[in-house]
Amino acid sequence: MPSIVMVSKKLSHELLNLDIDEGVLIESTKNTKKKMYINKRTSGFFVEICSDLTDMSEIRFYRDIKHIHKLIDDIFGREYSVTIY
Repeated sequence: MPSIVMVSKKLSHELLNLDIDEGVLIESTKNTKKKMYINKRTSGFFVEICSDLTDMSEIRFYRDIKHIHKLIDDIFGREYSVTIY
């Protein structure tokens, strides 16, 4: 099983190298059904939307991926899957 540091570095790499028409979907592996969608704008800012089955949160913009990693840790802990689309 890969370490959390390896997963975090790989996710950082994927985020930094996103094309305009690509995104990242992060899903909880627990029964909570939380999802986070992350895209990159032409300005270099990241757009994040987090949702679950009952509520859709507001759209947030981030310049630094450190804030995105903290948000992922706060919402999902260490149990999530990552899909590049």
